[in-house]
Amino acid sequence: MSFTVNALRRGTGKGYVSICADTDPGKLRAEAVKDDGTVFPCPMYRFSFPGEDPTASRQWGETAGDRQYSFVLVVPLFEGIDLTIRLASRESGETLATIPFGHVATRIRSRLTYRLRPETAASMRDIDQRRLSGGTYVYITGIYPVEEHEVSCRFTVRYPVLQDSEAKAPCKIAVYDGSATPIQVTPCILEDSVITDPHDAHQRIRQIVAAIRLSDTPRTLCICATPEHGNGNFTCIPASSFSGFFTGALDLTRHVFNDEGYSVWFEQHRATFADIDNQRQICTTWDNTPLISIVTVVYNTPFPYLHALIDSLKAQSYAHFEVVFVNVSNDDGTVERELESINDKRFRIVHAENKSIADNTNAGIVQTKGDYIAFVDHDDVIEPDTLYQYMCVLRDHPHSDVLYCDEDLMDESGHYWKPIFKPAFNPDLLNVNNYITHMLMVSRHVLEQVELSPSDVAGAQDYDLTMKCAEQAREIHNVSKMLYHWRMHRNSTSTNPDSKPYAQEAGRIALTRHYERIGVDATVHDSELPFRYRTEYHWNQPPKVSIVIPTKDHVDVLSKCLERVLHATNYPNFDVTLVENNSEDPRTFEYYRDIEQDDARVHVVTWKGTGFNYSAICNYGASQCDGELILFLNNDTEAINEDWLTSMVGFFARPEVGVVGAKLLFHDDLVQHGGIWASMDHCGYFGELLSYKDGGYMETMRYPWDCAAVTGACQMIRRSLFTKIGGLDEQLAVVLNDVDLCLKARQEGYLVVFNPQAKLYHNEHTSRGRDEQDVHKELRAINEQARFYAKWDSSLHRGEFINPNLNQYDGHFKLKW
Repeated sequence: MSFTVNALRRGTGKGYVSICADTDPGKLRAEAVKDDGTVFPCPMYRFSFPGEDPTASRQWGETAGDRQYSFVLVVPLFEGIDLTIRLASRESGETLATIPFGHVATRIRSRLTYRLRPETAASMRDIDQRRLSGGTYVYITGIYPVEEHEVSCRFTVRYPVLQDSEAKAPCKIAVYDGSATPIQVTPCILEDSVITDPHDAHQRIRQIVAAIRLSDTPRTLCICATPEHGNGNFTCIPASSFSGFFTGALDLTRHVFNDEGYSVWFEQHRATFADIDNQRQICTTWDNTPLISIVTVVYNTPFPYLHALIDSLKAQSYAHFEVVFVNVSNDDGTVERELESINDKRFRIVHAENKSIADNTNAGIVQTKGDYIAFVDHDDVIEPDTLYQYMCVLRDHPHSDVLYCDEDLMDESGHYWKPIFKPAFNPDLLNVNNYITHMLMVSRHVLEQVELSPSDVAGAQDYDLTMKCAEQAREIHNVSKMLYHWRMHRNSTSTNPDSKPYAQEAGRIALTRHYERIGVDATVHDSELPFRYRTEYHWNQPPKVSIVIPTKDHVDVLSKCLERVLHATNYPNFDVTLVENNSEDPRTFEYYRDIEQDDARVHVVTWKGTGFNYSAICNYGASQCDGELILFLNNDTEAINEDWLTSMVGFFARPEVGVVGAKLLFHDDLVQHGGIWASMDHCGYFGELLSYKDGGYMETMRYPWDCAAVTGACQMIRRSLFTKIGGLDEQLAVVLNDVDLCLKARQEGYLVVFNPQAKLYHNEHTSRGRDEQDVHKELRAINEQARFYAKWDSSLHRGEFINPNLNQYDGHFKLKW
């Protein structure tokens, strides 16, 4: 037998060796061996295709000539490590040839191949990326931050399976560093399923999605996978590619608050001199121009800040406003003289004794004459079209009683950054912190219905007033424009939360009183972040929760789910209904008998339908239990924290809450589900692939907020509401039925709450697999999606949960350019 190295080319993490031989490569096995005996698989790829015309095959690089075969071996590249390629008989295992693969010699030969035979070099390099079908394929999908200085490296292994036994046979996975030394890690299997080959509906492919935890230090990484009944393969990336994957993950999940391109976006989207002139002309055509009163408390304000504020007010394109300056400065009168020098009758000065900021603000409110009262801090500035934009919203929504806008920070150099593009009014987000903040404007209509803020909420008087007015408001609107700039300096809470330590407790008091006014029994606690609160709801009698779990076989998965539900849940009043649907494994029914005998809270019911209809199964399960609250729970979930159920139930102490969902994680501790966004023709998860520790945009991955929908993998709903809206739509058998349920609930005026305090692992695709594994399932999914969007597209309001200035089709809150 004869083997000749025809050419050699080094690529990114891989070396390519062209070999001419008189032996069929299908009868060979190739591997690379390190001097310590460590073995790495070396896949082989033929240049040509079966039965191809010899002339045509030469365009791919076929150079066999008088020899019968030519092929390419792919070899992992390590840092300064010499390997030996060993070619052996697949049948006998006998070594037929060895080829040295030294790190120095291969560099030299690779350069020569590239310079002297560029066409050959091009045909060899990355041939493994062009010939993916028919063999084992390993590739890295991403490297994501999880802990501080720790990442999850995700990779996929795919290979064809010809028999059912191969789908469950072991697949050995090994990981090596740049010196070809094993890294002692245990891969976390995120998915292990069989799918249909997209190019051959009769060919099945086993797909293993796994993750390994590593330090975030860039490194060469080699991952090898060897199926028991197939050929092995590997993927190998240098440190630069490691960094590229990591940077890519940061870019993927980076939200607008940390977007360095924001200043460019803002320059393109703010009002110009020409815009202001046009707006002034437009205002002259309006037949109704209500007076807007702006209240600003002034206390020893640095002159540059004060002048900037006054200039921004004078520049307003909507001219029918007044400014009430409440001067409580204790200086030598210089601030007073500056204020009196303003040559504009719209500016008035109120002299007051310096008390609390709440009292000082109230002193200004009582002096206002306007139909609407707005609040601007003495060291901040607003855009020249701020009042105009507010008036535009009022003209479209004349019953608006509370309005607010988007805001950013302005540093000492005048640089605008860290923007907050706010959602429409979001009660649960407001119950966490005062996300409305600036520029708050309220109608006199609603202001006359509430008490002004007392001195004990000083520092959070705006939070207190916002909640009071929101409780009585006819309508609340976000003016979705970047109009307010919160100045950063050492005495501002924008930079230094400790600058006003009293404000933390003031906010807690304000939120506590809000619950008292609306009749909700709750305790407000400080949290791990300043000016953000957690609410503990109280029940005289905790409502019964019926947990409905559809299940078919997969006892190993179900038992893990029930172990956490039954023995690691601190909520006192629940039962479990297992909805059996078409199981075939005798062990499943043995488990049912055992679990019902062991725990009286569990009972099994059998759905008599055929096929798989998640909606019908859940509807049947809900009809077989009696809990006041129903929790639909997938059998491939595992609760993480023992108060997960308690925290979900708590929200139902508020009658306006209809549905509550949980934070779901992959087993590598990346977020799978952080609530659902719904836009025309598309839905997706918020926060997907963030670290479980990452608070996300506006801390919505750490604290509750209201969103469009939550996943049915862990979805709690009031039974009364579930009955009223007709349960799950059984025409949506598999796809989007959970989103449809939430949208029906919201249509009835209920809130859908994402609750990240309830955390569960979700082994997605474990029990049911993927729709794309079956042509009929895939067609059904397409039809159900079409039905869903035809039903809901016209009622999905742009900007409700994702600000209109942000991409409506991305769950990471990115700028819309």
